[in-house]
Amino acid sequence: MNRNLHLIQFLLLALLASSCSKGEQQPPEGRKSIPFPEELTGEPLFNERCLTCHKVGEKGGTVGPDLSLVGAKRDARFLKQVIREPSKVFPGTVMPAFDSFSEKQVDSLADYLSTLK
Repeated sequence: MNRNLHLIQFLLLALLASSCSKGEQQPPEGRKSIPFPEELTGEPLFNERCLTCHKVGEKGGTVGPDLSLVGAKRDARFLKQVIREPSKVFPGTVMPAFDSFSEKQVDSLADYLSTLK
């Protein structure tokens, strides 16, 4: 019974996480993912793409971890790797890779997250 409950919880988290990605999944073979608007960076980009799953302060979702104090615990290099390759850092995570973000956007997200202390 307990094992079934864990399986159901995992499946629900996977379904919820798929809504977090807002289409940010791998494109079909031979097609490139469409970059997110370059002018959207830092906190506004986080609010648009990450807040659905992650909580900061009183706002946000609960599928992913609360990031309210992430800047006190993790450095920018680590944060960039999680944004680019979440399953490499946290095997089994339901967080999608945001590989359509430009380097500037990843840097700005990491910079924003680094301020959360």
